[in-house]
Amino acid sequence: MRGGELSWWTQPTAPFQTTAQIVVVGSGAAGAFVALTLAEAGLDVVVIEEGFSPTRRPASLHEAMRRVYAEGGFRTSIGSAPPMPVAGGRGLGGSTLINSALCFRTPRDTLDEWNDLSGGAFRDVDAYYRVQDDVETIMRVAPTPDHLLSGNDRVQQIAARRLGWSEHNGRRNTPYCTGCGRCHLVCPHAGKNSVDRELLPRAAAAGARIFAGCRVQAVDTGRVSGTLVDELDQEVGSFTVHADHIVLCAGAISTPRILHDAGVVDADGPVGRGLCLQPVHSILAYLPDTVVFSPGATQGHVVDEFVDDKIIFETNPTIAAMIANLPLRGLDLTRVLAQGGQIANTGGLIRDESRGRVFGSINGVARIAYDLCPADMHRICRTLQRGARLWFEGAGAQWVGTVIHGGRLANNQAEFDAMTPQDLSPQRLISYASHPQATCSVGRVTDHQGQLLELPGVSCIDASSLPNNVGRNPQISVMTVARILSSRLAFDLGGRVAPLIPV
Repeated sequence: MRGGELSWWTQPTAPFQTTAQIVVVGSGAAGAFVALTLAEAGLDVVVIEEGFSPTRRPASLHEAMRRVYAEGGFRTSIGSAPPMPVAGGRGLGGSTLINSALCFRTPRDTLDEWNDLSGGAFRDVDAYYRVQDDVETIMRVAPTPDHLLSGNDRVQQIAARRLGWSEHNGRRNTPYCTGCGRCHLVCPHAGKNSVDRELLPRAAAAGARIFAGCRVQAVDTGRVSGTLVDELDQEVGSFTVHADHIVLCAGAISTPRILHDAGVVDADGPVGRGLCLQPVHSILAYLPDTVVFSPGATQGHVVDEFVDDKIIFETNPTIAAMIANLPLRGLDLTRVLAQGGQIANTGGLIRDESRGRVFGSINGVARIAYDLCPADMHRICRTLQRGARLWFEGAGAQWVGTVIHGGRLANNQAEFDAMTPQDLSPQRLISYASHPQATCSVGRVTDHQGQLLELPGVSCIDASSLPNNVGRNPQISVMTVARILSSRLAFDLGGRVAPLIPV
């Protein structure tokens, strides 16, 4: 075996077997908090992770996709709309390695819904938010300072203020941010406090054994096994971990996929159902009198004027590939690409009412079914039109475009509205999602400790545990729920939970 960075993780290079009280599958936002909570409670913990520690930061988007994105960035849903990319991280740190670092507190009305859906899994609301306070403290969450706003952030801020819309600088876990805008490629300056920075090393210091390059293929009561892979995805052996309890923390896609692949849950049962994706749609605008491009936070500004309609706007980085997806070709596309430094971009995120499903995999590729319901289609059209209004009325855009089949660049609001009618077919949409949630919901698929109702000795504690979606970037909510459920599990297993914030 080869030791990892600062010896807190190990990369097995030959077949191995080991035993533990608890094996945690996955080391992302949830897995890190679960491992830390259980290890510091005095329990013997092994953590299994398919990916690796990004000791060497990816030099390009291509390398990042290959090394630290699930399925090389090609994981997609299939349904009534064209295939929708569903991004996720792979590595010691999971999606915290590649997210934009945006941190939202769980809205109180969302928590109330969760309690209604789960039979009161988080009925002590004050206790929930005390845990969330600690989570935000340890993740070093703070508002993006004005000097780190990118040019895109600034134009969105100005446009929203001109319209009188509610807006704010995004809260992010980036205590050492330099404004390079490369959050999605793994921060090259260690500016983001992803969970590999201190939570996983702290879990290891408490006794957790952390293994990378372990691809889980079989799960059953008391045992997890699979293949060992190197950083080129070549198999180098096998592994087996025998444990008294298994905690799946592989995310809302991979946790149910692993269970279905293992054949240990009812194929027609509740595991994998209830999938929320929070689709995002980009609205781009050409601002002829403004140089939009300047370094800064990846997504530093948020417009929440329409949150009651389950819509928020977050600045999106403008990249050439996104511009190239606009309905343009030939010399027209060349001309618009040349205007890239003056193109602003916002992403409209909806809190979806649609529900999808995760099945087992085919050749390692997750099968994700998701259809947009009529209410979400209407909401998406309103989102696109409000995004266009942000740019036309708030920023004086010369044209506004979005990525829909058969669309075009609109020169005014009326043209844009005509292009996005309420009866727009979902087949014309090109959507994106990076917040899958709610496929193994607490109170529906698991009990209030996160243990599967149909498989004793196995828990699901991650984004799949949420009773429904947050309606915001869910990182902090996932961490809070993971801390609460794993604390209950630790107590059940005879552990004594230590404070998250050392006294």
